[in-house]
Amino acid sequence: MDSKKIIGITILCNLAMMAPLNSTHCFSKEGTATAKNKDRPQGEALLGQLKIADEQYKQGVQYAQYGLFDEAIEMYKKALARNPDCPDVYNKLGVAYAQKGQYDNAIESFQKAIEQNPKDVEAYYNLGSAYFDKGVFDNAITTFNKTIEMNPDYRSVYALLGIAYTKIGKYDDAIRVLKKRIELDPGLAISYSNLGIVYSMKGMNKEALSEYNKALEIDPGHINALYNIALLHDKTGNVDEAIRYYTRVIEIDVSNADAQYRLGKDYMKKKQYDDAINAFQTAVMSNPDNTEIYNDLGNAYKAKGMEKDAEGYFSLYKKKAKKAK
Repeated sequence: MDSKKIIGITILCNLAMMAPLNSTHCFSKEGTATAKNKDRPQGEALLGQLKIADEQYKQGVQYAQYGLFDEAIEMYKKALARNPDCPDVYNKLGVAYAQKGQYDNAIESFQKAIEQNPKDVEAYYNLGSAYFDKGVFDNAITTFNKTIEMNPDYRSVYALLGIAYTKIGKYDDAIRVLKKRIELDPGLAISYSNLGIVYSMKGMNKEALSEYNKALEIDPGHINALYNIALLHDKTGNVDEAIRYYTRVIEIDVSNADAQYRLGKDYMKKKQYDDAINAFQTAVMSNPDNTEIYNDLGNAYKAKGMEKDAEGYFSLYKKKAKKAK
C-alpha cells in the first residue's frame, strides 16, 4: 500500500490551539517594583507594560479560537515585544504559524518556548508536530521521544510518533509505539486502523485485517477501516470483497472520490461497465483533477462499444494530461 495513504487516515496534529482565556502566568510577575518611593514610577510603568501584554496575549488567543490566525500572530508579536520572556506566548505563536502552514516560523517559536521553559512538554509536542507536518520525520521522532521521556502518558504523541516511524520505513518501531497507543486508550478505533496499515505495509495481511476488524467492532462505520479493508482485498486479488467494502464506504460518504474511483476499476475487472461508468463519473465530480479517470471512462465506454463517447473522453484525457505537464 502507498505509504502516503497513512496521512489521510490518521489523527490530524492536535496543536494546543484552544487554550483557556485565562492570563498566562508569566505576565503576573512583579518585576522590579519595590517599596522605595523613587523606584515606584519605574515599577508601575513596567507593570503597566505587562498588563498591556497580558491583554494582547488574551486577544490573540481569542482570534485563534475563531481561526483568525493572522490577527492572532500580530497580537502575540505585540505581547512579546512588551514582554519577550514568556514561553506561553511563544508556544501560542508557534501554533498560529503552524495553522497557517508556516512551519519554519512555527519551529522557531516552539524552540524559543523550550529555551525559556525546558520543562514545557506541550512545546516539545508542538515542535515535533511542526517537524512532522513539514515532513522532517527524523527530527519529529527525536522530539516526540523527548516528549514521551518527559511525560510517558502524553497519549496523542504516540500516534504521530508511530506514523513518523512508518514514514522512514521503521515498521517494527511503528508497531511498538502504536500498540502502546492502544494500551493507553483501547477504545479508539483509529488506533487499530493505523496499526493495521503498518502491518499491511509489512506484508502482514492477516494481522492487518485483524486490526481493521477491531476498529469496526468499536465503530462499525469507521470509514478509514472500511476503506483500508477494501484496499487490502484489492491487494490480495479478492475483487468481490473489495467492491463490497468500497460500497460500504460510499454509503457513508458518496463524495469519497478515491473509493468511487477504485470501485470503478474493480467493476471494470468484473466487466460491469455500466457500474464502472457510474462510479467513474461520480469520482470525477468529486475530484475533476484526477486525469486518469477520463482515460478510464474512455476505456469503459469503448468496452461497451460506444466509440463516440469513448473518443470524447480519450480526447479530454489527452488535453488534461498535456496541461498537467
